[in-house]
Amino acid sequence: MASDTFVDPDISKAETLPARAFTDPDFLERELETIFARNWLMVPQRTAAELRNDPREVTELVQRKGSRAPISILDRPLFLQRDWDGGLHCFPNVCTHAWHVLVEGPERDRQITCPQHGRKFDCSGKFARHAGFDPRPCDDLADFPLQEEGGFLWTCLGNPDAPLQDVLKGVSFSSMKRRAQSNEVRVVAGNWKQHAWNFLDKFHIGYIHRAPGGLADAVDMKSYKTEIFDHSVLQSVWTRNREAGFDGGEDGKYLFARWWFIFPNMTLNFYPWGLSVNLYIPIPGRPDETLFHWYHYVADEARYEKRDELWLNDAVDTEDQEAMLQVRRGVQSGYAVRGTFSPTEEQGAHWFHRKISLALNEKN
Repeated sequence: MASDTFVDPDISKAETLPARAFTDPDFLERELETIFARNWLMVPQRTAAELRNDPREVTELVQRKGSRAPISILDRPLFLQRDWDGGLHCFPNVCTHAWHVLVEGPERDRQITCPQHGRKFDCSGKFARHAGFDPRPCDDLADFPLQEEGGFLWTCLGNPDAPLQDVLKGVSFSSMKRRAQSNEVRVVAGNWKQHAWNFLDKFHIGYIHRAPGGLADAVDMKSYKTEIFDHSVLQSVWTRNREAGFDGGEDGKYLFARWWFIFPNMTLNFYPWGLSVNLYIPIPGRPDETLFHWYHYVADEARYEKRDELWLNDAVDTEDQEAMLQVRRGVQSGYAVRGTFSPTEEQGAHWFHRKISLALNEKN
């Protein structure tokens, strides 16, 4: 990679990634080959077109032995398979013979049969039989790493750089019920890194979510805290309204939220009403757009009904999407220079740019 992708470890000297990192299809392709092949990715609950009309989540579809369901991650066809011993797998949804899609919808059987030529695999992905063929190792389906943590499924499309437990260190999950939304999967303006950067940015709250009536009114910005970990960033802030907070461990103070960013592209946002999950998914060949997944998991029904009144969920979402549209215009203008970071206020943003830099250029 060119030297303009270097992000200095010293925040006082560092500059942001260049504009081309947010506009160049080749840059995006490089990210898919490196960052998104070596990091754990949450399996989306609603992703494959084949499941749009099925109200169940993909995890529900693969509970029984032999059950399977197609999914899509980074526009790549995959499927989840529960083997006959109870183990769960993530396989490419591509036959090893002539590359036809293997699983076209939720189903259950002891064997996987290719619809094109009849090649069969067992539920563990091993080649079973195909008339005229002697089996070889390349005939088996690749078995991607797959783990369950916090009630979610996580996979890696290559060899993960770190154990999942290390990536999620410090995150505490509890049992919650998902509440489906009409806009929980949509294409939004801006490169996936724009959205991650914006999430990690404290500065924009006072302007994009400005007072009166905005998020800047709801929280005590002087209390805003950013904690940096190897694979994640935790942000938190005190609320001005006790009704909108949960006990933060200090007398008379209540937290508005705990916002976790998990590298490379997801957030776990814990509110008193429950959990909001954001996935910023790159779209191959389209660096100026992002496939945005936004899931809600409810712990307190009464508080959830007040999510827009007290936590301004929809308002913040609308304001962020409009801001990202304007940033996209700026980054495509030809006038977007490499910026600098505030050493006292932008540790999270610097950490993110640095992580991208290191992933793309191992010599940094």
